[in-house]
Amino acid sequence: MLSFQDIIQTLQRYWAEQGCLLWYPYHETVGAGTANPATTLRVLGPEPWKVAYLEPSFRPDDGRYGDNPNRLQMHHQFQVILKPIPENAQELYLGSLVALGIRLEANDVRFVEDNWESPALGAWGLGWEVWLNGMEVSQYTYFQQAGGRPLDPTALELTYGLERIAMALNGVESVWDLPVAAGLTYREVYHRAEVEHCVYNFEVADVDRLRELFRIAEGEADSCLQRGLVVPAHDQVLRCSHAFNQLDSRGAIGVTERAQFFARMRNLSRRVADAYRAQREEAGLPLLKNLPAPRTVCLPPLPQISAPRADLLLEIGVEELPADDVDAALAALGMAVEKLLLDSRLEHRGVRVLGTPRRLAVIASELATCQSDHLEELKGPPLKVARDAAGGWTKAALGFAARAGVDPQALRIESRDGAEYLFADARHVGRSAAEVLSAALPKLVDALPFKKSMRWLCTAVDGERASFDFSRPLRWVVCLLGEQVLPLEIAGVLSGRETRGLRDRGTPRLAIARPSDYEGVLREAGIEPDPAARERDIRAQIAELARGAGGVVRPEHLEALVGEVRQMVERPVAFLGRFEERFLSVPDAVLVTVMKSHQRYFPVTGPDGKLRPCFLGVRNAASGSMEQVVKGNEAVLRARFADASFFFENDCKQRLEEWSSRLSTLAVHEKLGSYAEKVQRLERLCSALASDLGVLQGGEERALLARAAQLAKADMVTRVVTEFSYLAGTMGAVYAARQGEAREVVEAIEDQYKPLPGSDVGPRSMYGLVLGLADRLDKLIGFFALGIRPTGAADPFALRRDALGILLALESRGARLSLRAALRAAGQLLPVPCAESAIEEAAQFVEKRLEVLARERGLRADAVDAAIAASGDDPVRCLEAMRTLAERVASPSWSSLLTAYARCKRIARKESAAPALAKGALREPAELALAAAYETTRAKLGGSAAFADVLEALAGLTAPIDAFFTAVMVMADDPSLRAARLGLVASIAALPDGHADLSRLEGF
Repeated sequence: MLSFQDIIQTLQRYWAEQGCLLWYPYHETVGAGTANPATTLRVLGPEPWKVAYLEPSFRPDDGRYGDNPNRLQMHHQFQVILKPIPENAQELYLGSLVALGIRLEANDVRFVEDNWESPALGAWGLGWEVWLNGMEVSQYTYFQQAGGRPLDPTALELTYGLERIAMALNGVESVWDLPVAAGLTYREVYHRAEVEHCVYNFEVADVDRLRELFRIAEGEADSCLQRGLVVPAHDQVLRCSHAFNQLDSRGAIGVTERAQFFARMRNLSRRVADAYRAQREEAGLPLLKNLPAPRTVCLPPLPQISAPRADLLLEIGVEELPADDVDAALAALGMAVEKLLLDSRLEHRGVRVLGTPRRLAVIASELATCQSDHLEELKGPPLKVARDAAGGWTKAALGFAARAGVDPQALRIESRDGAEYLFADARHVGRSAAEVLSAALPKLVDALPFKKSMRWLCTAVDGERASFDFSRPLRWVVCLLGEQVLPLEIAGVLSGRETRGLRDRGTPRLAIARPSDYEGVLREAGIEPDPAARERDIRAQIAELARGAGGVVRPEHLEALVGEVRQMVERPVAFLGRFEERFLSVPDAVLVTVMKSHQRYFPVTGPDGKLRPCFLGVRNAASGSMEQVVKGNEAVLRARFADASFFFENDCKQRLEEWSSRLSTLAVHEKLGSYAEKVQRLERLCSALASDLGVLQGGEERALLARAAQLAKADMVTRVVTEFSYLAGTMGAVYAARQGEAREVVEAIEDQYKPLPGSDVGPRSMYGLVLGLADRLDKLIGFFALGIRPTGAADPFALRRDALGILLALESRGARLSLRAALRAAGQLLPVPCAESAIEEAAQFVEKRLEVLARERGLRADAVDAAIAASGDDPVRCLEAMRTLAERVASPSWSSLLTAYARCKRIARKESAAPALAKGALREPAELALAAAYETTRAKLGGSAAFADVLEALAGLTAPIDAFFTAVMVMADDPSLRAARLGLVASIAALPDGHADLSRLEGF
């Protein structure tokens, strides 16, 4: 058992032995050890840097008045920076855990994806949260950028959560019971200060003065930078950051205002970073003397394979990949190898891919060890310059034969494109598979796509290899052709025949004699390399444990997690954990969110459909006792549930109306007012939209709609939603139901956000539809009125998501609405001027999302274009037109329909103002027949016909249209006759108006 002080000293000794400078906590208030200039400034530039230090870190919003067993507004981090990054970085980190007394074989130590960023510092990186039996105890991050600038070399940041590690080592469930030093507990040393800071952060801190403090610090940072004072400027940025965090803890920062604050701090951080780099360069970069020597990798000779066929194995050994990346990379790897072998003329009997979070493998069975020979037809000079006057070959012909590697007698003459040319068949002798693959496989691996990639090498040490990027660092490569190692070099790693075993077994090296042994060697070492087999195993274990607990895992909970969990482990071992029944008083939505999203646990539901006081987790291990693992995971969930229960109970002490009063401190945007003002706009806009939609017209219905709008955003300032933002609406509905609101109001509050991203479940009633439309339209036109629009991939205010939400919500209820009229109604309520051009741009923006949505559904591009051109302003009608067109175009009669219609449309669109139909001026039988057919059709269609009926009507007019154009000349000399005929064809051409512009279709 180590005291808190012992843990700090142990880590200091360990990292000092690894060559780190011991630094000290910074004199400014910081939210994390990253903000200390020993990290955020020293990671910049090319100079090497290794440092370790303790850092008290302040996060006001995490305070719980000292009542929570593991949530604090001030906690302690131990920070390590390694730059450049050593090859054995993970082993060094795990070694530090062992030094603290954490036995890897008795615990579940897991590296879980965590793509970290600090907007205030303009910094981001890729890496993991490190979990110890379900508890996050460290962040392990490969810094890619700081101060808004990319890093070279990149730096590894290790951040230890000391309180959590100490709790695990001492077997206590409350931070306040930790021994800090002999005779002193954490409560005795830190509790009073924690309580006082919470009172200040949540109750006393004045929002207006905090905003002024932010402004003052921002100005001081600017003054420092103008004088070249880098570190003082950085100190002021830290003061901005802390003022922002305090404002956030007071619930005074809205979603959109948050982005503005971040932009201001990011701009300052970028200027500080640039000034620091310039300062170091001016000093001559003196620490470059400590940079490691450049690294060279020498490839051995290629092996000689005598057998005509041999299996190929390529295994890319990596640090833990994100679960999504494993699936994507395996699919891409399999396709890439198939294509490579086909393009390289290397026959085989099949390609299989296998993988875990730490390895991507592909096996090609019975691969030809040599390419087949290949004849390539080469085109030479024209015959007229290839023969001389005597009929012999000219120098041009002989040169072509030499380049083709053929005897001149083998040249042949062929006619192409009206002229005669020389041709030759050049024979390419097949190269060995070893030669082909040794050159091609590294490029193939380099080209594997990932959502986010990172660099970890150093240009000064690794040269051009430093530009190699991947989802996570490569650490070993196995490449065998038959029983021979195929030499490759990928990102500075030389291929061999040794793979790696499980971490809880010390990551042993495992030799692979031949590709056919690969799976057996891994399974013998406790690793299941087949993702499908791991998933089957997880499903079976989960089902059995759930039955034993008297329940089941509901399909939606199982399917939401099992695909991810299978790619987080190499050997899945499921376990059952329990929690106290008192937590079941917290709404299921909160408990399930904590279990699934935070911990990747499977909730267990009883026969009555209610949650059971237990959960199912999956450990990554081949052996070892489960007691400590289960106990640790239970403690983690208990603490998280205690947090959620604390939030929920406190939220329930106030009615939603009381929470709504705090919306005045939560800004939408500095020019769009507060959320309290937004709620007032929503109430008025809901009324206008209901009228436009022709719904909820009664007095009682309008009163319910108004009530829903008044309470719609109240839960945004509750503690549960502040902690779990994706429960907005869900919790509002829970609180509304608890205080006795009408069912229509409760459902509308929850449904305003539907459909949720990735879901097709829309609002249950028109109340929810109208409220959700009002919310999204207000936001969308508000930002367009300010000139703020998504650009490229940047969409900081998620306006694309809002546009898609408008479309899906309307579609889910089949609701007809004019986008421009709705946006205009919303724009009139804004506190800023809203130009007609902004309304048009916003409408076109939504129409563009409609186009993307339709194409993602596989609808024909020309059908999509045709429908949007005519009815994009009415999304539901437009989607109907797209689907109808897509079906009709595939019918055998479509060509004749479109041809007949096009004859009318082409003539009609030439007229700036086509005359009205004047049947009395028509004379010829064919035109009288067409006019009669049109009038009958028009009468049947009525005023609001479905597009399918319009197209069916056009099909019925095809024959009389053809007869009309055969018998008459539209542009007759007689003006009245010409006008009558133009009026007839224009009337027919106008039939699809408001549905689709058929002139945009292929074949028109």
